[in-house]
Amino acid sequence: MDSMLIVYACIIVVLVVCSAFFSLTETAFTGANRVRLKKLANDGDRKAAKALDMLEDYDKFLTTNLIGVNVVNIASSTIATVMFVAIFADLGSIVNIVVMTLVSLTFCEIIPKSVAKKNPVKWCIKTVNVFAVLIKILSPVSWLFTKLTKAIGETDDETMSDEELEVLIDECEEGGSLDTDASELIKSAIRFDDIEVGTLCVPRMDVTAVSQDASAKELSDILAESGFSRIPVYRGTIDDIVGVVYSKDYFTRAHKGLPCDIASIMKPVKYVPESMTASDLLSDFQKTKVHMAVVLDSYGGTIGIITMEDVLEALVGEIWDESDEVSEDIVTNVDGSLTVKGSTDVYDIMDAIGRDFDLQGYEEHTVNGLLMHILGRTPVGGDEVNTDDVSIRVVSMDGRRAKECRVIDHRAPPA
Repeated sequence: MDSMLIVYACIIVVLVVCSAFFSLTETAFTGANRVRLKKLANDGDRKAAKALDMLEDYDKFLTTNLIGVNVVNIASSTIATVMFVAIFADLGSIVNIVVMTLVSLTFCEIIPKSVAKKNPVKWCIKTVNVFAVLIKILSPVSWLFTKLTKAIGETDDETMSDEELEVLIDECEEGGSLDTDASELIKSAIRFDDIEVGTLCVPRMDVTAVSQDASAKELSDILAESGFSRIPVYRGTIDDIVGVVYSKDYFTRAHKGLPCDIASIMKPVKYVPESMTASDLLSDFQKTKVHMAVVLDSYGGTIGIITMEDVLEALVGEIWDESDEVSEDIVTNVDGSLTVKGSTDVYDIMDAIGRDFDLQGYEEHTVNGLLMHILGRTPVGGDEVNTDDVSIRVVSMDGRRAKECRVIDHRAPPA
């Protein structure tokens, strides 16, 4: 009888080791960095390539693992029961429960999973050959279980949404895998397909343009004062933009002594709907080599103009030319309030104060627009609006628009 107990004990040890192996491989393959595995595979590591192939059919891997771990756990528990009953008689079942629970938790769960979690790629590579053999051996059984699983219900869509992808990027940034600039660039690229050009264009009233009836001298003055490389040409009013003049064309002809009237140098202009996405417009700019467009609303009215630079800034942030006067849209004052431009995006202000506030049904983006929406009229200097304990006061005006505003978050602790 003693010899049989030794055999039972040896079998239990082997089964516990097998259970630990299955726990280790499950944790390793679940937590393995696929990018790192792919790099190792590209460098010629065959085991890494095999591990990648195994992860491509994760259902088969997981089914094999579950079959294996359940078989060895049931077998070890059964044999342990026989052994402990032989030793302790009626108390054998209780002893079996206590001992096997401790053994399973310690040696089959906690230790192997902790080891695998520290370096999952390493353990993927170490265990992949053994597990590949197990997959082949258990393939008939795993195939049956896979078919049964699929028959019970459809698999959820595993495609990540944009929001889930942004959460993943934030986690990578917090973990140190990405720096802040890289994280913001990737998130901008994700949102790029959803941005409409109507939200990016220069508003009509901010557009520097020239009448098609202007003289060559007037055109020269506008080009020199603005410093822009291209100027829209309108007929009658800015609402009817009919073409575009390139400064290089004007100055080249002027240098050669050729006529520089607008009619001789004006080029056709592109028109795009406000609902067009930034990514589609960027592709169009690249194909046509025309880097300015007039943005129209659903009624054909002019909303503004948009250039290649405006589109790229939606992707990479503000792009300053050598001649640009650098100024911040949002400046934090010593008392904790913010000084903002009227053209500042209200969502940027939310980011700056660290919380959202009620836009009261406002669907546009700028501070100017929010002021007009809440006031129901054009703002004037000294106007103040309040929403969700955030007050916005007009400090200075530029014509009919707020040039500079002060934003105070009354929920913020005093500076």
